[in-house]
Amino acid sequence: MFRGKPLLVTKFAKLLAWCKNGALIVTHRNADIDSVAAALALSYSLSSYSGNLFKVCSPQGVDSVSKRVLQALGFSVPNMRECAAEKVVFVDVSSVTQVENVEFSKCSFIDHHAVNTLIDVCETHVYDPESKATSALLAEVLMLSGYSIPRSYATLLLAGIMFDTKFLRILNSRLLKVVDWLLNSGADIEDVSRLLTQQEVPYAERVARLRSLSRMGVYSIGSDYLMTITCIGAYESSSLKYSIEAGSDIAIALTPRESEARVTIRASTRLVKELEAPIAAELAKYVGERLGGGGGGHEAAAGASVPINTIKDIERLLIEFFSARGYKVRVLERGRWMEECV
Repeated sequence: MFRGKPLLVTKFAKLLAWCKNGALIVTHRNADIDSVAAALALSYSLSSYSGNLFKVCSPQGVDSVSKRVLQALGFSVPNMRECAAEKVVFVDVSSVTQVENVEFSKCSFIDHHAVNTLIDVCETHVYDPESKATSALLAEVLMLSGYSIPRSYATLLLAGIMFDTKFLRILNSRLLKVVDWLLNSGADIEDVSRLLTQQEVPYAERVARLRSLSRMGVYSIGSDYLMTITCIGAYESSSLKYSIEAGSDIAIALTPRESEARVTIRASTRLVKELEAPIAAELAKYVGERLGGGGGGHEAAAGASVPINTIKDIERLLIEFFSARGYKVRVLERGRWMEECV
């Protein structure tokens, strides 16, 4: 954890030096705008520093919000699906399970997740779990290092920050200084607000939400919390958002693939505050590690990857996780999620 500005700047300087002769910048799969914004801004900074071109790779592409923001601001959407390089820089990635088909020999990373296992894998990093977004962390080191950035990149970084902080609802004096620097660099907050609040939902996404609801299992945790589990093939974040809004405190989506299953987790603000713990990240790590995979993430948003043949054990592990914390878990409605996933 950073304890002062000099260390933050020093870490970034080491990252720049490590990347000077070339590296591939990699986001997490199905990247959100925080991840993409930080990756593209890092690419610009590295290119300015070294004179070389630094490409951005997003495994499985980027999400719909990212596509809309990038296209509106004049940025190209990263379309590399299989990422390979001798050296890679992971951006907004807390675990190798958040990326797929990435081949590398050496790695570094920049990230802000509450739990990060890349520390044991990568050679250098800019990591601060107290930062509110990876876009905020990158903007802060650029600000402290004396960089200037074009208006388009300032707006892009502001979009990443506003997305991850729920329109600056998660705010402190440190983040306020970063936002002020971006605004002074020309960031257009009205443009960002408009782009992030557009409500056009594609047909396929609406279908996915409804399928998610039709398969959902409902569980009680103690006497006051609710957990939902569903099985879905796409648009997990969108479906889980509506589960939380409908009353779930822990919403989980399982997405089976050929050899593995993706576990996406969201936690309500109420649960995070009352437990005073990064509950989503801890749950993802617990499930991932015990099933032979891995996981991590934020306090309210996290993910894991597990072998496909372990889906049947997930319900048991969820019960164990909350039982160890003193909560009794009861099945209110098992639903069809297990039938659809196994």
